[in-house]
Amino acid sequence: MNIKGVKWTSQSEVAELSEIDIGIMPLPNDEWTKGKCALKGLLYMSLEQAAVLADVGVNSEIIQNGVNGFLATSTEDWVEKLSLLIDNPNLRQEMGQKGRQTVVQHYSVLSEQEKVVSYFNELIG
Repeated sequence: MNIKGVKWTSQSEVAELSEIDIGIMPLPNDEWTKGKCALKGLLYMSLEQAAVLADVGVNSEIIQNGVNGFLATSTEDWVEKLSLLIDNPNLRQEMGQKGRQTVVQHYSVLSEQEKVVSYFNELIG
């Protein structure tokens, strides 16, 4: 396998992740990960990359399995879903676009701006 390790930096994260074809977020199904947010998955999705996330915690609220990404629970799930995406560039592109739409519509600054303005107006009364 042609695997390259890259040191993470905040300055290069988006550029480095823009070079990948499929974003993955494997996590164990335990109490710690059930409380984690899906920031890495949302980052992949915002970059229009197909994503395969562990079916743990909030991931199952964000991902519509097979629509805007895939959820995986077992080794067989991971192999099946990654193989589908590896073998089908059109599916990767479509899923990446739907993932980006999800982020823009539900997790972006634009999607929340009315709420923020409303809360701000409540505070200043």
